[in-house]
Amino acid sequence: MKLPLAFPSSWLCALIVCGGVAARGDETASKLIPGHSSNGEAFNEGPRQAAVLMGGTGDVSFPITTASALAQQFFTQGIGQLHGFWYFEAERSFRQVAALDPACAMAYWGMAMANINNQKRAADFMKLAVAKKGQACHHEQLWIDSFAPYFRDSKADEFARRNALVRALENLSYEFPDDLEVKAFLVFQLWDNSEHGLPLSSRQAVDALAQQVLAANPRHPIHHYLIHLWNGADGDKRALVSAAHSGQAAQPLDW
Repeated sequence: MKLPLAFPSSWLCALIVCGGVAARGDETASKLIPGHSSNGEAFNEGPRQAAVLMGGTGDVSFPITTASALAQQFFTQGIGQLHGFWYFEAERSFRQVAALDPACAMAYWGMAMANINNQKRAADFMKLAVAKKGQACHHEQLWIDSFAPYFRDSKADEFARRNALVRALENLSYEFPDDLEVKAFLVFQLWDNSEHGLPLSSRQAVDALAQQVLAANPRHPIHHYLIHLWNGADGDKRALVSAAHSGQAAQPLDW
């Protein structure tokens, strides 16, 4: 495992425990297959190197329950990476959160979100988020509860699961109307549902929801979703503004 030269030894110990390397001397660790994690099968795949704060991953705000300011920074970075579809790097960021604060339920929620294209791993990570959600605040618990059935019930009708997720996000947004991230993930979900066969009766309605986010934060990376929303549609030109701003929205610069 390659690590930055300045990587603190305390972080190294935490990363070894969380990131998939069995280094404990107890009986359980000694029985592990080399390269496998004592934290569960889901950790046997995915990134092994420590995350770094990259910058340029999106202007977002998503406070979570943690005593570690650095864990919060990595979580915020992971959310921005999710919006950019940087899923591998997002998982790396969320693993770093868990390394710094193993009790943080949202770290495991983030790992699940970074694996939306890998149903089994996402479900395993979400199980850990559910198991730890008692230490999270009500707001975070609703985030976990919104996505947990979607990842857990993989054998249920996909359209029903996707529609239920939209309803859960709508309810979360209703209870926390100032939460820009739930609106952003709802925009993504409505678009993604349409990519998987569910009808999208009004792109303009989804665009209007995204504009609520941009009214509060013009630099939010939701621009990325608007590009996909309008791409290939008759109103393709409606994505031009977001196409012009999407790159800048991922940079820590004024524009």
